[in-house]
Amino acid sequence: MTRRVNVLGGGPGGLYAARLLKLRDPALEVVVHERMDGAQETFGFGVGLTEATMRNLEQADPETADRVREVSYVGHELRFAAEDRSVCLHGARNLAVGRAALLRVLTEAATAVGVEYRAGSHADLGSVSGDVVIAADGVGSGTRAKLSAELGVRTSLGRTRYVWCGAPFAASSAFFASARRGQQLFVTHAYPYAEDRSTFLIEVDDRTWTDAGLAAFDAATAPGETDQQSVRLLENVLSDQLRGGKLLANRTRWSRFVNLGLDRWHTGNVALLGDAAHTAHYTLGSGTKLALEDAIALADALAGESSVPAAFAAYEQARRPAVERFKQLAGRSQRWWDSYRWRADWPAERLGLSYMTRSGNLTMADYAASEPGVVRTALEWLGAAPSGDPAEWVLAQPLRGNGIQLPARAVPRADLGQPVEEVAWAEPDVWGEDADRTVARLAAGTGPVLVTGKPGEFWARVDFAERLRLRTRRTVGVDLPRSARAFAATSVGAGRADFVTVSQEDS
Repeated sequence: MTRRVNVLGGGPGGLYAARLLKLRDPALEVVVHERMDGAQETFGFGVGLTEATMRNLEQADPETADRVREVSYVGHELRFAAEDRSVCLHGARNLAVGRAALLRVLTEAATAVGVEYRAGSHADLGSVSGDVVIAADGVGSGTRAKLSAELGVRTSLGRTRYVWCGAPFAASSAFFASARRGQQLFVTHAYPYAEDRSTFLIEVDDRTWTDAGLAAFDAATAPGETDQQSVRLLENVLSDQLRGGKLLANRTRWSRFVNLGLDRWHTGNVALLGDAAHTAHYTLGSGTKLALEDAIALADALAGESSVPAAFAAYEQARRPAVERFKQLAGRSQRWWDSYRWRADWPAERLGLSYMTRSGNLTMADYAASEPGVVRTALEWLGAAPSGDPAEWVLAQPLRGNGIQLPARAVPRADLGQPVEEVAWAEPDVWGEDADRTVARLAAGTGPVLVTGKPGEFWARVDFAERLRLRTRRTVGVDLPRSARAFAATSVGAGRADFVTVSQEDS
Protein backbone atom coordinates (compact mmCIF):
# COMPACT_ATOMS: atom_id res chain seq x y z
CA MET A 1 0.00 0.00 0.00
CA THR A 2 2.52 2.63 1.20
CA ARG A 3 5.87 2.95 -0.54
CA ARG A 4 7.49 5.94 1.18
CA VAL A 5 7.08 7.09 4.76
CA ASN A 6 8.66 10.20 6.28
CA VAL A 7 8.76 10.41 10.05
CA LEU A 8 9.20 13.92 11.45
CA GLY A 9 10.83 13.56 14.85
CA GLY A 10 13.38 11.05 16.10
CA GLY A 11 11.99 10.55 19.59
CA PRO A 12 10.89 7.15 20.94
CA GLY A 13 7.51 7.14 19.16
CA GLY A 14 8.86 8.12 15.76
CA LEU A 15 11.78 5.69 15.87
CA TYR A 16 9.61 2.81 17.01
CA ALA A 17 6.95 3.45 14.39
CA ALA A 18 9.68 3.49 11.72
CA ARG A 19 11.11 0.16 12.86
CA LEU A 20 7.72 -1.53 13.07
CA LEU A 21 6.76 -0.36 9.59
CA LYS A 22 9.96 -1.80 8.12
CA LEU A 23 9.50 -5.04 10.00
CA ARG A 24 6.01 -5.43 8.59
CA ASP A 25 7.01 -4.43 5.04
CA PRO A 26 10.76 -4.45 4.29
CA ALA A 27 10.09 -2.95 0.83
CA LEU A 28 8.98 0.34 2.36
CA GLU A 29 11.28 3.35 2.20
CA VAL A 30 11.18 4.83 5.70
CA VAL A 31 13.10 7.96 6.66
CA VAL A 32 13.31 9.47 10.15
CA HIS A 33 14.14 13.19 10.30
CA GLU A 34 15.64 14.33 13.62
CA ARG A 35 16.56 17.96 14.23
CA MET A 36 19.30 17.22 16.75
CA ASP A 37 22.56 16.44 14.98
CA GLY A 38 24.13 14.10 17.51
CA ALA A 39 26.59 16.68 18.83
CA GLN A 40 23.96 17.93 21.27
CA GLU A 41 23.23 16.07 24.47
CA THR A 42 19.82 14.43 24.53
CA PHE A 43 17.38 16.45 26.58
CA GLY A 44 15.99 14.84 29.71
CA PHE A 45 16.96 12.19 32.23
CA GLY A 46 14.99 9.01 32.91
CA VAL A 47 11.52 8.01 31.73
CA GLY A 48 9.14 5.50 33.27
CA LEU A 49 7.52 2.59 31.49
CA THR A 50 4.80 0.36 32.89
CA GLU A 51 4.82 -3.42 32.70
CA ALA A 52 1.65 -3.19 30.61
CA THR A 53 3.57 -1.13 28.05
CA MET A 54 6.46 -3.58 28.12
CA ARG A 55 4.05 -6.43 27.41
CA ASN A 56 2.74 -4.50 24.42
CA LEU A 57 6.30 -4.03 23.16
CA GLU A 58 7.06 -7.71 23.67
CA GLN A 59 4.03 -8.70 21.63
CA ALA A 60 4.79 -6.25 18.81
CA ASP A 61 8.58 -6.63 18.68
CA PRO A 62 10.20 -9.06 21.17
CA GLU A 63 13.75 -8.21 20.11
CA THR A 64 13.43 -4.50 20.84
CA ALA A 65 11.56 -5.16 24.07
CA ASP A 66 14.45 -7.33 25.27
CA ARG A 67 16.96 -4.60 24.45
CA VAL A 68 14.88 -1.98 26.31
CA ARG A 69 14.77 -4.24 29.36
CA GLU A 70 18.53 -4.74 29.19
CA VAL A 71 19.20 -1.00 29.56
CA SER A 72 16.42 -0.37 32.10
CA TYR A 73 16.56 -0.10 35.86
CA VAL A 74 13.94 -2.36 37.39
CA GLY A 75 12.61 -3.59 40.68
CA HIS A 76 12.21 -0.46 42.81
CA GLU A 77 9.15 0.20 44.93
CA LEU A 78 7.26 3.49 45.21
CA ARG A 79 6.94 5.35 48.51
CA PHE A 80 5.28 8.50 49.84
CA ALA A 81 7.39 10.42 52.35
CA ALA A 82 5.79 12.70 54.91
CA GLU A 83 7.76 14.77 57.42
CA ASP A 84 8.19 11.97 59.96
CA ARG A 85 8.00 8.73 57.97
CA SER A 86 7.25 7.18 54.61
CA VAL A 87 4.79 4.51 53.51
CA CYS A 88 4.83 2.06 50.63
CA LEU A 89 2.48 2.81 47.77
CA HIS A 90 3.28 -0.33 45.83
CA GLY A 91 6.00 -2.92 45.59
CA ALA A 92 8.82 -3.48 43.14
CA ARG A 93 7.01 -3.18 39.84
CA ASN A 94 8.53 0.00 38.45
CA LEU A 95 10.79 0.18 35.40
CA ALA A 96 12.68 3.25 34.26
CA VAL A 97 15.23 3.88 31.55
CA GLY A 98 17.53 6.76 30.71
CA ARG A 99 16.15 8.72 27.79
CA ALA A 100 19.52 8.71 26.03
CA ALA A 101 19.82 4.93 26.46
CA LEU A 102 16.28 4.38 25.17
CA LEU A 103 16.91 6.54 22.11
CA ARG A 104 20.14 4.68 21.40
CA VAL A 105 18.35 1.32 21.52
CA LEU A 106 15.49 2.50 19.31
CA THR A 107 17.79 4.20 16.80
CA GLU A 108 19.89 1.07 16.46
CA ALA A 109 16.76 -1.07 16.19
CA ALA A 110 15.36 1.15 13.42
CA THR A 111 18.53 1.38 11.35
CA ALA A 112 19.18 -2.36 11.73
CA VAL A 113 16.10 -3.10 9.61
CA GLY A 114 16.86 -0.49 6.98
CA VAL A 115 15.29 2.73 8.27
CA GLU A 116 17.23 5.80 7.12
CA TYR A 117 17.99 8.07 10.07
CA ARG A 118 18.86 11.67 9.21
CA ALA A 119 20.31 13.55 12.15
CA GLY A 120 20.31 17.32 11.94
CA SER A 121 17.44 17.28 9.45
CA HIS A 122 15.08 20.25 9.59
CA ALA A 123 12.55 18.64 7.27
CA ASP A 124 8.93 19.68 7.59
CA LEU A 125 5.68 19.32 5.69
CA GLY A 126 6.91 21.68 3.02
CA SER A 127 10.08 19.73 2.28
CA VAL A 128 9.09 16.06 2.41
CA SER A 129 7.05 14.00 0.01
CA GLY A 130 5.70 10.49 0.04
CA ASP A 131 2.65 8.40 0.73
CA VAL A 132 2.63 8.95 4.48
CA VAL A 133 4.03 11.54 6.87
CA ILE A 134 4.11 10.63 10.56
CA ALA A 135 4.37 13.65 12.82
CA ALA A 136 6.18 12.56 15.96
CA ASP A 137 7.62 16.00 16.68
CA GLY A 138 6.48 16.36 20.25
CA VAL A 139 4.37 18.73 22.25
CA GLY A 140 5.78 21.72 20.38
CA SER A 141 4.92 20.08 17.05
CA GLY A 142 5.45 22.37 14.07
CA THR A 143 3.41 19.95 12.01
CA ARG A 144 0.42 20.32 14.30
CA ALA A 145 0.76 24.10 14.22
CA LYS A 146 0.59 24.12 10.41
CA LEU A 147 -2.45 21.81 10.37
CA SER A 148 -4.26 23.24 13.40
CA ALA A 149 -7.38 24.25 11.47
CA GLU A 150 -7.85 20.73 10.10
CA LEU A 151 -7.00 18.96 13.36
CA GLY A 152 -9.00 21.02 15.87
CA VAL A 153 -6.39 21.82 18.51
CA ARG A 154 -7.31 22.36 22.18
CA THR A 155 -4.67 23.39 24.72
CA SER A 156 -4.46 24.66 28.28
CA LEU A 157 -1.58 25.13 30.70
CA GLY A 158 -1.20 23.41 34.05
CA ARG A 159 -1.30 25.50 37.21
CA THR A 160 1.98 24.39 38.74
CA ARG A 161 5.50 24.82 37.38
CA TYR A 162 8.07 22.05 37.24
CA VAL A 163 11.68 21.32 36.30
CA TRP A 164 13.32 18.07 35.21
CA CYS A 165 16.64 17.44 36.93
CA GLY A 166 18.80 14.45 37.75
CA ALA A 167 20.86 13.25 40.69
CA PRO A 168 24.18 11.33 40.55
CA PHE A 169 22.95 8.35 42.55
CA ALA A 170 20.25 5.71 42.37
CA ALA A 171 17.56 6.44 44.95
CA SER A 172 16.68 3.36 47.01
CA SER A 173 13.11 3.60 45.75
CA ALA A 174 10.93 5.87 43.69
CA PHE A 175 9.38 8.42 46.05
CA PHE A 176 7.28 11.52 46.48
CA ALA A 177 8.33 14.04 49.11
CA SER A 178 8.02 17.70 49.94
CA ALA A 179 10.18 20.31 51.60
CA ARG A 180 9.24 23.66 53.08
CA ARG A 181 11.04 26.96 53.39
CA GLY A 182 8.64 29.09 55.37
CA GLN A 183 5.39 29.05 53.39
CA GLN A 184 7.20 27.94 50.25
CA LEU A 185 6.49 24.32 49.28
CA PHE A 186 8.69 22.25 46.97
CA VAL A 187 7.35 18.85 45.86
CA THR A 188 9.66 16.13 44.55
CA HIS A 189 8.82 13.22 42.24
CA ALA A 190 11.95 11.04 42.08
CA TYR A 191 12.92 7.63 40.75
CA PRO A 192 16.13 5.77 39.90
CA TYR A 193 16.78 4.97 36.23
CA ALA A 194 20.37 3.66 36.29
CA GLU A 195 22.87 2.30 38.81
CA ASP A 196 24.17 5.82 39.39
CA ARG A 197 21.33 8.10 38.30
CA SER A 198 17.89 9.26 39.41
CA THR A 199 15.35 11.60 37.89
CA PHE A 200 14.24 14.46 40.14
CA LEU A 201 11.17 16.36 38.98
CA ILE A 202 10.47 19.31 41.27
CA GLU A 203 7.12 21.08 41.28
CA VAL A 204 6.02 24.40 42.80
CA ASP A 205 2.73 26.25 43.01
CA ASP A 206 2.16 29.93 42.26
CA ARG A 207 2.86 31.04 45.81
CA THR A 208 6.27 29.38 45.88
CA TRP A 209 7.04 30.47 42.32
CA THR A 210 6.70 34.09 43.36
CA ASP A 211 7.87 34.06 46.99
CA ALA A 212 11.05 32.03 46.35
CA GLY A 213 12.16 34.32 43.54
CA LEU A 214 11.88 31.59 40.93
CA ALA A 215 9.94 33.84 38.56
CA ALA A 216 12.79 36.34 38.60
CA PHE A 217 15.39 33.60 38.11
CA ASP A 218 13.48 32.27 35.12
CA ALA A 219 13.14 35.70 33.53
CA ALA A 220 16.91 36.29 33.88
CA THR A 221 17.87 33.03 32.14
CA ALA A 222 18.60 33.16 28.42
CA PRO A 223 16.63 30.88 26.06
CA GLY A 224 18.09 27.38 25.82
CA GLU A 225 20.18 27.80 28.97
CA THR A 226 19.85 26.12 32.38
CA ASP A 227 18.33 28.23 35.15
CA GLN A 228 21.37 27.92 37.41
CA GLN A 229 19.96 30.16 40.16
CA SER A 230 16.91 27.92 40.56
CA VAL A 231 19.08 24.82 40.53
CA ARG A 232 21.28 26.18 43.34
CA LEU A 233 18.22 27.14 45.40
CA LEU A 234 16.69 23.68 44.91
CA GLU A 235 19.93 21.98 45.95
CA ASN A 236 19.78 23.90 49.22
CA VAL A 237 16.08 23.28 49.90
CA LEU A 238 16.23 19.59 48.94
CA SER A 239 19.59 18.87 50.56
CA ASP A 240 18.30 15.91 52.58
CA GLN A 241 16.70 14.26 49.57
CA LEU A 242 19.88 14.84 47.55
CA ARG A 243 22.13 13.38 50.29
CA GLY A 244 23.87 16.74 50.48
CA GLY A 245 24.87 16.56 46.83
CA LYS A 246 24.17 18.39 43.62
CA LEU A 247 21.43 18.25 41.02
CA LEU A 248 22.28 17.35 37.44
CA ALA A 249 20.96 19.87 34.94
CA ASN A 250 20.40 19.68 31.19
CA ARG A 251 18.80 22.79 29.73
CA THR A 252 16.82 22.76 32.97
CA ARG A 253 14.06 25.36 32.89
CA TRP A 254 10.73 25.83 34.61
CA SER A 255 7.75 24.72 32.53
CA ARG A 256 3.99 24.52 32.80
CA PHE A 257 2.44 21.30 31.58
CA VAL A 258 0.63 21.60 28.25
CA ASN A 259 -2.71 19.81 28.28
CA LEU A 260 -3.31 18.98 24.63
CA GLY A 261 -6.13 17.33 22.70
CA LEU A 262 -7.10 17.15 19.04
CA ASP A 263 -10.44 16.61 17.38
CA ARG A 264 -8.62 14.51 14.77
CA TRP A 265 -5.20 12.85 14.83
CA HIS A 266 -4.83 12.81 11.03
CA THR A 267 -5.54 14.80 7.91
CA GLY A 268 -4.63 14.02 4.32
CA ASN A 269 -1.50 11.90 4.30
CA VAL A 270 -0.36 13.06 7.76
CA ALA A 271 -0.91 11.24 11.05
CA LEU A 272 0.23 12.46 14.47
CA LEU A 273 1.33 10.33 17.40
CA GLY A 274 2.53 10.77 20.96
CA ASP A 275 2.82 14.26 22.41
CA ALA A 276 2.19 15.78 18.98
CA ALA A 277 -1.38 14.38 19.17
CA HIS A 278 -2.19 14.30 22.89
CA THR A 279 -0.68 14.73 26.33
CA ALA A 280 -1.44 13.14 29.69
CA HIS A 281 0.00 14.51 32.90
CA TYR A 282 3.33 13.07 34.01
CA THR A 283 2.03 12.26 37.50
CA LEU A 284 0.10 9.28 36.15
CA GLY A 285 2.27 7.98 33.34
CA SER A 286 4.67 9.12 30.69
CA GLY A 287 4.38 10.52 27.21
CA THR A 288 6.91 7.90 26.14
CA LYS A 289 4.53 5.12 27.09
CA LEU A 290 1.69 6.61 25.06
CA ALA A 291 3.95 7.35 22.08
CA LEU A 292 5.25 3.77 21.91
CA GLU A 293 1.73 2.36 22.12
CA ASP A 294 0.58 4.81 19.42
CA ALA A 295 3.43 3.60 17.22
CA ILE A 296 2.29 0.00 17.53
CA ALA A 297 -1.29 0.85 16.62
CA LEU A 298 -0.29 3.06 13.68
CA ALA A 299 2.08 0.47 12.22
CA ASP A 300 -0.56 -2.24 12.59
CA ALA A 301 -3.15 -0.07 10.86
CA LEU A 302 -0.88 0.89 7.96
CA ALA A 303 0.02 -2.77 7.44
CA GLY A 304 -3.54 -4.02 7.72
CA GLU A 305 -5.62 -1.58 5.69
CA SER A 306 -5.88 -1.16 1.92
CA SER A 307 -5.60 2.63 1.84
CA VAL A 308 -3.95 5.38 3.85
CA PRO A 309 -7.27 7.04 4.85
CA ALA A 310 -8.62 3.68 6.05
CA ALA A 311 -5.42 3.00 7.97
CA PHE A 312 -5.47 6.38 9.70
CA ALA A 313 -9.13 5.93 10.64
CA ALA A 314 -8.38 2.46 12.03
CA TYR A 315 -5.40 3.81 14.00
CA GLU A 316 -7.43 6.52 15.65
CA GLN A 317 -10.37 4.21 16.31
CA ALA A 318 -8.04 1.70 17.98
CA ARG A 319 -6.13 4.19 20.13
CA ARG A 320 -8.40 7.10 20.98
CA PRO A 321 -10.63 5.35 23.57
CA ALA A 322 -7.61 4.18 25.60
CA VAL A 323 -5.87 7.53 25.29
CA GLU A 324 -8.97 9.50 26.27
CA ARG A 325 -9.51 7.32 29.33
CA PHE A 326 -5.86 7.71 30.28
CA LYS A 327 -6.12 11.48 29.84
CA GLN A 328 -9.19 11.57 32.08
CA LEU A 329 -7.39 9.65 34.82
CA ALA A 330 -4.29 11.79 34.37
CA GLY A 331 -6.39 14.95 34.62
CA ARG A 332 -7.66 13.93 38.04
CA SER A 333 -4.09 13.13 39.08
CA GLN A 334 -2.93 16.52 37.83
CA ARG A 335 -5.61 18.34 39.82
CA TRP A 336 -4.70 16.32 42.94
CA TRP A 337 -1.12 17.54 42.69
CA ASP A 338 -2.26 21.07 41.82
CA SER A 339 -3.95 21.17 45.22
CA TYR A 340 -1.26 19.29 47.16
CA ARG A 341 -0.52 22.24 49.44
CA TRP A 342 -3.83 21.63 51.22
CA ARG A 343 -2.81 18.03 52.08
CA ALA A 344 0.91 18.46 52.65
CA ASP A 345 0.64 18.27 56.45
CA TRP A 346 -1.32 15.01 56.50
CA PRO A 347 0.21 11.86 58.00
CA ALA A 348 2.00 9.62 55.52
CA GLU A 349 -0.73 6.99 55.58
CA ARG A 350 -3.50 9.45 54.69
CA LEU A 351 -1.35 10.87 51.92
CA GLY A 352 -0.74 7.35 50.62
CA LEU A 353 -4.43 6.42 50.55
CA SER A 354 -5.45 9.72 48.98
CA TYR A 355 -2.71 9.47 46.37
CA MET A 356 -3.38 5.86 45.37
CA THR A 357 -7.09 6.55 44.83
CA ARG A 358 -6.74 10.05 43.34
CA SER A 359 -7.52 9.17 39.71
CA GLY A 360 -10.42 6.79 40.34
CA ASN A 361 -8.57 3.87 38.79
CA LEU A 362 -8.08 2.13 42.16
CA THR A 363 -10.39 1.82 45.14
CA MET A 364 -9.47 1.75 48.80
CA ALA A 365 -9.99 -2.02 48.72
CA ASP A 366 -7.47 -2.34 45.89
CA TYR A 367 -4.83 -0.51 47.91
CA ALA A 368 -5.71 -2.40 51.11
CA ALA A 369 -5.10 -5.70 49.32
CA SER A 370 -1.38 -4.88 49.12
CA GLU A 371 -0.91 -2.45 52.03
CA PRO A 372 -3.56 -3.27 54.67
CA GLY A 373 -1.62 -1.68 57.52
CA VAL A 374 -1.29 1.62 55.71
CA VAL A 375 -5.01 1.74 54.97
CA ARG A 376 -6.02 0.83 58.55
CA THR A 377 -3.87 3.65 59.94
CA ALA A 378 -5.10 6.07 57.28
CA LEU A 379 -8.70 5.45 58.37
CA GLU A 380 -8.14 6.32 62.02
CA TRP A 381 -9.37 9.86 61.34
CA LEU A 382 -12.86 8.32 61.28
CA GLY A 383 -12.62 7.00 64.82
CA ALA A 384 -11.59 3.70 66.39
CA ALA A 385 -9.18 1.41 64.57
CA PRO A 386 -11.05 -0.25 61.69
CA SER A 387 -11.76 -3.96 61.66
CA GLY A 388 -12.93 -6.40 59.01
CA ASP A 389 -13.54 -5.20 55.47
CA PRO A 390 -12.27 -1.58 55.48
CA ALA A 391 -14.79 -0.43 52.87
CA GLU A 392 -17.79 -1.78 54.75
CA TRP A 393 -16.35 -0.51 58.03
CA VAL A 394 -16.05 3.01 56.60
CA LEU A 395 -19.61 3.10 55.28
CA ALA A 396 -21.00 1.78 58.57
CA GLN A 397 -19.46 4.54 60.73
CA PRO A 398 -21.94 7.05 62.16
CA LEU A 399 -21.63 10.77 61.49
CA ARG A 400 -22.48 13.21 64.24
CA GLY A 401 -21.80 16.91 64.56
CA ASN A 402 -21.60 20.13 62.59
CA GLY A 403 -25.33 20.22 61.95
CA ILE A 404 -25.85 16.61 60.87
CA GLN A 405 -26.47 13.20 62.45
CA LEU A 406 -26.44 10.04 60.35
CA PRO A 407 -26.43 6.40 61.46
CA ALA A 408 -23.92 5.55 58.74
CA ARG A 409 -21.70 7.28 56.19
CA ALA A 410 -23.85 5.97 53.31
CA VAL A 411 -27.61 6.48 53.35
CA PRO A 412 -30.33 6.46 50.67
CA ARG A 413 -30.88 9.99 49.49
CA ALA A 414 -34.59 9.71 50.24
CA ASP A 415 -33.74 8.85 53.86
CA LEU A 416 -31.37 11.74 54.52
CA GLY A 417 -34.01 13.09 56.89
CA GLN A 418 -32.56 16.53 57.51
CA PRO A 419 -32.06 19.74 55.57
CA VAL A 420 -28.87 20.12 53.58
CA GLU A 421 -27.79 22.73 51.07
CA GLU A 422 -27.55 21.11 47.65
CA VAL A 423 -25.16 22.21 44.92
CA ALA A 424 -25.03 20.65 41.46
CA TRP A 425 -21.59 20.22 39.94
CA ALA A 426 -20.36 18.66 36.67
CA GLU A 427 -17.20 20.57 35.64
CA PRO A 428 -14.06 18.37 35.92
CA ASP A 429 -11.84 21.34 36.82
CA VAL A 430 -12.76 21.85 40.46
CA TRP A 431 -9.95 24.39 41.01
CA GLY A 432 -10.96 26.77 38.21
CA GLU A 433 -12.60 30.18 38.39
CA ASP A 434 -16.17 28.84 38.36
CA ALA A 435 -15.32 26.57 41.26
CA ASP A 436 -13.61 29.44 43.09
CA ARG A 437 -16.82 31.45 43.01
CA THR A 438 -18.99 28.55 44.13
CA VAL A 439 -16.65 27.62 46.97
CA ALA A 440 -16.50 31.22 48.15
CA ARG A 441 -20.29 31.35 48.27
CA LEU A 442 -20.58 28.04 50.12
CA ALA A 443 -17.80 28.94 52.56
CA ALA A 444 -19.96 31.77 53.85
CA GLY A 445 -22.73 29.35 54.88
CA THR A 446 -23.15 26.81 57.65
CA GLY A 447 -24.50 23.30 57.93
CA PRO A 448 -24.04 20.31 55.64
CA VAL A 449 -23.69 20.48 51.86
CA LEU A 450 -24.65 17.76 49.38
CA VAL A 451 -22.96 17.78 45.96
CA THR A 452 -25.27 16.41 43.28
CA GLY A 453 -25.18 16.12 39.52
CA LYS A 454 -26.91 14.96 36.40
CA PRO A 455 -26.75 11.30 35.36
CA GLY A 456 -23.38 10.48 33.87
CA GLU A 457 -19.80 10.82 35.10
CA PHE A 458 -19.81 11.31 38.87
CA TRP A 459 -16.13 11.91 39.59
CA ALA A 460 -16.38 15.67 39.08
CA ARG A 461 -18.74 15.95 42.03
CA VAL A 462 -16.48 13.76 44.19
CA ASP A 463 -13.54 16.05 43.45
CA PHE A 464 -15.63 19.14 44.09
CA ALA A 465 -16.77 17.67 47.42
CA GLU A 466 -13.12 17.15 48.30
CA ARG A 467 -12.29 20.74 47.51
CA LEU A 468 -15.12 21.92 49.76
CA ARG A 469 -13.78 19.76 52.59
CA LEU A 470 -10.25 21.09 52.08
CA ARG A 471 -11.22 24.76 51.87
CA THR A 472 -14.33 25.19 54.07
CA ARG A 473 -15.49 24.10 57.51
CA ARG A 474 -18.70 22.54 56.29
CA THR A 475 -19.69 18.88 56.40
CA VAL A 476 -19.80 17.69 52.79
CA GLY A 477 -21.65 14.79 51.20
CA VAL A 478 -21.78 13.59 47.61
CA ASP A 479 -24.56 11.83 45.77
CA LEU A 480 -23.39 8.60 44.09
CA PRO A 481 -25.05 5.71 42.24
CA ARG A 482 -25.71 2.38 43.90
CA SER A 483 -23.25 0.72 41.53
CA ALA A 484 -20.39 2.83 42.93
CA ARG A 485 -20.38 1.43 46.46
CA ALA A 486 -16.64 0.69 46.42
CA PHE A 487 -15.91 4.22 45.25
CA ALA A 488 -18.32 5.62 47.83
CA ALA A 489 -16.29 3.95 50.56
CA THR A 490 -13.10 5.22 48.96
CA SER A 491 -14.44 8.77 48.78
CA VAL A 492 -15.19 8.81 52.49
CA GLY A 493 -12.12 6.85 53.58
CA ALA A 494 -9.75 9.07 51.60
CA GLY A 495 -11.38 12.22 52.96
CA ARG A 496 -13.05 13.40 49.78
CA ALA A 497 -16.47 13.43 51.45
CA ASP A 498 -17.89 13.11 54.94
CA PHE A 499 -20.84 11.03 53.74
CA VAL A 500 -22.54 9.78 50.59
CA THR A 501 -26.17 9.55 49.60
CA VAL A 502 -27.16 6.69 47.35
CA SER A 503 -29.36 7.44 44.35
CA GLN A 504 -32.01 4.99 43.26
CA GLU A 505 -30.64 5.11 39.73
CA ASP A 506 -27.08 5.08 38.47
CA SER A 507 -25.67 8.53 37.87
